[in-house]
Amino acid sequence: MAARQAQFQVEPVPVDAAGPLVFRLAGNLDLATVDRLRAVVGPACATGAEVLLDLSGVDFCDSTGVGTLVWLHRQATAAGGRLVLCAPRRPVREVLKISGVDRAIPVVGRAALPPRRDVPPVP
Repeated sequence: MAARQAQFQVEPVPVDAAGPLVFRLAGNLDLATVDRLRAVVGPACATGAEVLLDLSGVDFCDSTGVGTLVWLHRQATAAGGRLVLCAPRRPVREVLKISGVDRAIPVVGRAALPPRRDVPPVP
């Protein structure tokens, strides 16, 4: 289980300070990894800010992962903020659709992600 947690990554993405908080996720979002997601993203959701989760690196999401996304959404809305799921791959997008989560939590494409602060824009 520890090896799978090591493969799952949640990292804040440096963006403009006035914009939303962005986190990039990579690996499998499941029972073995949801505690890490809650620990890293949960406090950000509690600030009342807009929180964007870049799901483009998530290969798999089980029902525990879906439940954790709903928990984060509730944390964000209770604090007056918002959680947005960005750029999920097809298998993850299908899980969000089948579970109905896409009707409660906004799911958007990659274009919704703000440019990284440490990477100059391409002319």
